[in-house]
Amino acid sequence: MIHRSNELLSWAVGVAAHPNDIIVALHVLVDKDEKKLEKSNLQRAKTSVINMLANYAKICQAKQVQLEAKVRTSSSISKGLIEEALLIEANFLLVGGGCSKNSSQRKSFEITNYCFKHAPEGCLVIAIGRQGMPQNQTDMACVTCEGNNNSVSSRWTGRDGNNLVKALFPLQKPLGSKLRKDDKCSGRHCLLEITDEKGSPRGVLEECSSHSSNEINGKHHNNNNNKFMNIWSRLSTTKLLFPFFCSSNRTEDDNRFSLSKDGLRPSWKCFKYDEISRATIDFHQDNIVGKGGFAEVYKGTLNNGKNVAIKRLAKGNNAGEHKEKMFLIELGILGHVFHPNTAYLVGCCIENGLYLIFDFYPNGSLSSALHGRNPNNLEWHLRYKIALGVARGLHYLHKCCRRRIIHRDIKASNVLLGPDFEPQISDFGLAKWLPKQWTHHSVLPIEGTFGYLAPEYFMHGIVDEKTDVFAYGVLLLEIITGRKPIDSSKQSLLLWAKPLITRGKIAQMADPNLKGKYDKDQLEKLVLVASYCVRQSAVWRPTMNEVLELLMDEEDIKCTKEEDEVMQA
Repeated sequence: MIHRSNELLSWAVGVAAHPNDIIVALHVLVDKDEKKLEKSNLQRAKTSVINMLANYAKICQAKQVQLEAKVRTSSSISKGLIEEALLIEANFLLVGGGCSKNSSQRKSFEITNYCFKHAPEGCLVIAIGRQGMPQNQTDMACVTCEGNNNSVSSRWTGRDGNNLVKALFPLQKPLGSKLRKDDKCSGRHCLLEITDEKGSPRGVLEECSSHSSNEINGKHHNNNNNKFMNIWSRLSTTKLLFPFFCSSNRTEDDNRFSLSKDGLRPSWKCFKYDEISRATIDFHQDNIVGKGGFAEVYKGTLNNGKNVAIKRLAKGNNAGEHKEKMFLIELGILGHVFHPNTAYLVGCCIENGLYLIFDFYPNGSLSSALHGRNPNNLEWHLRYKIALGVARGLHYLHKCCRRRIIHRDIKASNVLLGPDFEPQISDFGLAKWLPKQWTHHSVLPIEGTFGYLAPEYFMHGIVDEKTDVFAYGVLLLEIITGRKPIDSSKQSLLLWAKPLITRGKIAQMADPNLKGKYDKDQLEKLVLVASYCVRQSAVWRPTMNEVLELLMDEEDIKCTKEEDEVMQA
């Protein structure tokens, strides 16, 4: 028990904690009659926890982290954890399971599930457990949770192919955290659960259907900076538990965007590396369909004949941790995003690198359709459909998810076009969770695409829904005019368009490739909405709900509201 608790503390303090964070190591004593519990038992328990915490004094001082010991009694471990999380307004609740083979999996599941269901608003629940970890291993097994303000990402490191670390992201609560009311900095509360073997919860939910059978040997690093093994050489020994229960009976594409009565999301598949390697012919260069700053996208065909797009995180030492963070943020957020106008994640692979597998869209991106070799193919009715679909997708992210999501990188190349040109918002690597009680994020460094950045974000790092609204306004102008936000001569689309809008020269804004074939009323409507969205002051920009009301007729608005009610249920 002590060994396991030490590993849990090591991870919380050494990896997850940020400067100014407060970690509370909690020991729950279970007694149905709390009043009759002997004081000596309480004292012994607290002494044990304090002694354990003494080993972390130096690292806490170095990382500017405050570590506290606490013992409380409760009628059950589950209730004790939630009561304490509520009392201290914890941002994270970290629960760990014991190694005893006699521990009840059912009991572990009940405790973990209870925490997910009853965690306070804004509290992220993370459950970590092990199975049969050998006592003579020297490699540190860890699960890393990194965050800037409210963004959370993770790194998983295992020991060998047979003994796997399990990391469980929240089922009922999406990734997120909140600041204490009296906190002006980024300090957070992390509640760390320490129990004895009789009642040790372990995160046991549906797990990926496959993992590597190959063992990868790694050398132990004595240097503290390299204590946690290189992700590239260790990820093949890891299993990831996704943020929802798998639905084994959902196989038809027609059911992809429906919710069950329980509100549970459909499952991903965890692919073996061999599967995606065969699908892309060993990631042959001829199969590359896109490149970004941190990733390459390959077209592939699975064994069942399904065409997929496989996003591979580019290997290399430059900004490696940042790339991993973006990848894992995207993976975590996509588990909570499910809408006809957001990219559909087929699965992932964490062997020999990091990979996301999406549906393949033969029509490419909006950017290629507007600025590629055949821009004439994008007729006006398709442009309007795309504009409306992106608005629906953003409205869903801002209003219909359990926790608001700010995309932060809305642009033409991140809008994929389905077989019928239905748009899909993709690339959530820069996305941010925004809890209900927060008005905005203050983010550094500034990330995104020049030409789409809202003034308050570019100048002050302020991020909220209006950040996406501004980018959407620029995207509308791009759809209308066929011009890039910043053209080859470095001219800004906004600076070019605003004088025309002011003078009412709307027809002059239409893309010449349309050859005058457009709906005049729809054109004026899109220009009007775009002019609202790109206002200098975020206060005067509309919400995406208001944008939809401007773009749609009454019947469409009614249908959208019905969809919203289903999504929010």
